[in-house]
Amino acid sequence: MSTSIKRRVALGLLALGVATLTMRPATAQTVDEIKQRGVVRIGVLSELPPWGFLDASGKLAGYDVDVGTLLAQKLGVRAEFSGMTVSARIAQLMTNKVDMLLATMGMYPERAKAVQFTEPYAGLKIILLANKNQKIEKLEDAAKLRIGVTRGAAQDIAITKGLPPGSDIRRFDDDSAVIQALVTGQVEAAGANTTYIINIRKVMPNNEFEQKLVFNDQWMGVATRPGQKDLNTWLNAAIDELKANGQLDAISQKWTAQKLPDFPTSLPGVPYTVQ
Repeated sequence: MSTSIKRRVALGLLALGVATLTMRPATAQTVDEIKQRGVVRIGVLSELPPWGFLDASGKLAGYDVDVGTLLAQKLGVRAEFSGMTVSARIAQLMTNKVDMLLATMGMYPERAKAVQFTEPYAGLKIILLANKNQKIEKLEDAAKLRIGVTRGAAQDIAITKGLPPGSDIRRFDDDSAVIQALVTGQVEAAGANTTYIINIRKVMPNNEFEQKLVFNDQWMGVATRPGQKDLNTWLNAAIDELKANGQLDAISQKWTAQKLPDFPTSLPGVPYTVQ
């Protein structure tokens, strides 16, 4: 075998090895392993108040951070939070950078093929937000507008599916960039969730934006890697306890000024437990 052929074979085997490593599924992790480590690594959003954001001192704060802190206390370990964007969430989980996601993860069937959800611990609505002067009674009324969305988010999917090809949909890496584009006039409408307007009112109390359409209710669950039955079972029991003792309701009132919603007992295509 010539030297050049040997080199090509070696390179081919190396490439195969790299591909195999890339495709290797993330290792399972149990509650006992987390307890032995003494820290639970939790992924949260870093740019979407009141769910996950950096406070004035530069620390991660918000609804999801508070829930994660309670879960860590119940585990008897320290919580280590990692701030991330919407588009990076699942990759961070699947590459073992974090143990779980409390990152405003909407529970949708397509996502449930990639991660394992728990039962819901929070909820919001996916909406279209625009100036009060814009007459929008159905999505088609917004077809000629510049619409901002967070890339890959539920609102991106809903608006892309509902509008004709060629519509001016402008995608941003995170929610704060969408909000900034809306308030500065870079876009005329935004695929949003119901907490966008809360954040806008904090800096623009007399703003002219309002909810135009509701696409769907979004329920959020803790996301773990597929097959982690032990961790999923523990998390569901912990969420049940936080609901029953009022701690989850207190977090909802603190961050959204609303009582905890009535959660659905099941969602089509989204199992709450490891099958």
